[in-house]
Amino acid sequence: MQLPKLTPLQSRFAASFAATLVLVLLYLAFSNPHLAYAQDVDSISHEDHNHPLILQNDHGDEVYMSAAGDADHQSSGFEPEPPNMSRSIIGRQATSGVFTMQNNMPQRMSIAPGDTQCFMFPQTALDQSSSLLTQKLPPSSFGIDESLELNDQDVGHTGSELRKRQASDHEIYLTLSVCAQPSATVNEPSGPPPALELFVSLSDGSDCPGPTFNGQQNSKRADGGFFNYTDSTSGDSYFAVSAPQNTGFSGNYSYELTASIDTPYTFYQDFQSLFFVDSDQNSSIFITTNLTTSNSTIQQEAWMDSGSPFSIFMHDSNDVMVQGILNSYCGLNNSAQLRTMADVKVDMTSIAGGFPKQQYYVQGLDKSTTYLAVMALDGNFTQSKGAGSPGGGGIVWQAINMTTKSGDNCELINNLDFCDSVAYAVPRNRTALPDGLSLANYYDNYASAMFTYFEWSLEQIPCTATPEAQYSLATGCANCSAAYKQWLCAVTIPRCVDYSSNEPYLQARNVNQSFFNGTMPTDEFGDPAFSQANKSVMYLNSSRVPQIDNDLQPGPYKELLPCIGLCYGLVQNCPAALGFACPLAGKGQNHSYGYATNGSLTCNIPGAIWGVSGASGLIPGLTVVWSIFFAVLGLSIMGV
Repeated sequence: MQLPKLTPLQSRFAASFAATLVLVLLYLAFSNPHLAYAQDVDSISHEDHNHPLILQNDHGDEVYMSAAGDADHQSSGFEPEPPNMSRSIIGRQATSGVFTMQNNMPQRMSIAPGDTQCFMFPQTALDQSSSLLTQKLPPSSFGIDESLELNDQDVGHTGSELRKRQASDHEIYLTLSVCAQPSATVNEPSGPPPALELFVSLSDGSDCPGPTFNGQQNSKRADGGFFNYTDSTSGDSYFAVSAPQNTGFSGNYSYELTASIDTPYTFYQDFQSLFFVDSDQNSSIFITTNLTTSNSTIQQEAWMDSGSPFSIFMHDSNDVMVQGILNSYCGLNNSAQLRTMADVKVDMTSIAGGFPKQQYYVQGLDKSTTYLAVMALDGNFTQSKGAGSPGGGGIVWQAINMTTKSGDNCELINNLDFCDSVAYAVPRNRTALPDGLSLANYYDNYASAMFTYFEWSLEQIPCTATPEAQYSLATGCANCSAAYKQWLCAVTIPRCVDYSSNEPYLQARNVNQSFFNGTMPTDEFGDPAFSQANKSVMYLNSSRVPQIDNDLQPGPYKELLPCIGLCYGLVQNCPAALGFACPLAGKGQNHSYGYATNGSLTCNIPGAIWGVSGASGLIPGLTVVWSIFFAVLGLSIMGV
């Protein structure tokens, strides 16, 4: 059918009428407050699901609407909280007995043996955005899990953007840390309480998994009070924590369970990054591995100025209960015998290779005691830590063993001005020098004075002459000076070991003198070198340096001898005119110097790791002057 043709007047009227209708519709759309509010709320809810909306119902009560859409009514009446839980950190129950979790928000729970607690991570949480992450510590190269650090390109990006580069859209990281265990009801338990167990439902529906669940599920037991579990999902996720029945213990478990779409909230790193250096009766020295092996001056200075960020936990290894929390940051932070830094002096150092490390000087320990020591970091490598922060729950590394000395005539010294690589126990007598600082100054001042005499002799050598006139084309006076200082600090500051130690590479000293308690060494130590016939032998009845016996009178001790490579390096790098020579094998060498064997240092080099903690040899990246000496001699220096 043909439409009627409009006159020009009718056409103008139709156009005006249509325009008027459009204007009216636009006016209603922008002036309607309800429509505008709904649009704003919709945009906010998609941007940040961590924050609930606050509305009011018809009675004037506040209603908190979660990201999942459930309502939590807040009225003037009292609403009781679940026992042992804080309402600020416990999720709302989606169904009876099921706790709804939020992204990166730890659930701190108490559970009795035989009980099971159920949790749900809602599908809506998969689309959440995380907090802005900013790098805190400099880039590291000591083997840390790459998910603990941000790359330069990550700084300033949101967690959702990071997540797209690191993991799939629907990965969930579950971490559990045991913060407290049931107490033993017997004096010497054979081990810690049975471990908590996580159950993850693989079935559709909202049924809670657990020991009696009939559907498909995965399970995992805590190891050392910790586990992490990664799951992939596109919907609501249900999982449960179960505490097994036990005998010989009383009380509840306390634990922290966290779900994250970004990264595990807490970490356990199953490799060694802490190394035991030495101890005396009541203190010990530890050092971290190289925090960076970059040759960048900026990176090295950044670590040296980082403020010693790593902490340390220590606990008597004879207490088997510690095995139940050994991999848990919150467990160690609550229960370790040494869990504050009040008795720990920390500083950054570049000894043993020139790369940044953190050094711990721990005091207040018991003598003749074996401890477990754990390196830790509160939070992560970013500026954020704690609830709401991806990876903000803390990091612990593999534990190591160490044992304090039993004798009272060895004392730790470190942070010397001249012999700055010395960090070990030395012979001492508290009557002569009552404190560690005066003892350190005594040894350091003596070595510094001896070095001054050497410099006077070296000035007689034409060190700045033309190459043809110098004493060697392969080395020079700078290498000679460095080699002499390394050797001098090792021989004038002997490394002291308990006299009771039977290690074959140790050299007994002052065997014909009495201990501080007046007793004399006897053959009960099982070493034939302590016979009456040998008590007149000079190297058995004196210290390496006569001044030590004259000034300190430390009594009987054993010495970890300096490595023979130090002497060889001195001879090879210094001019023959200075007259340096090393004793020959079988003619005094074996009583003056020790040897590195089988990848372990059974002799002393200042700055090296001597391994009663299992860290045999040198720490990774050790590249000081004497490494060249050992390579020339064909001796093997092996790192851990």
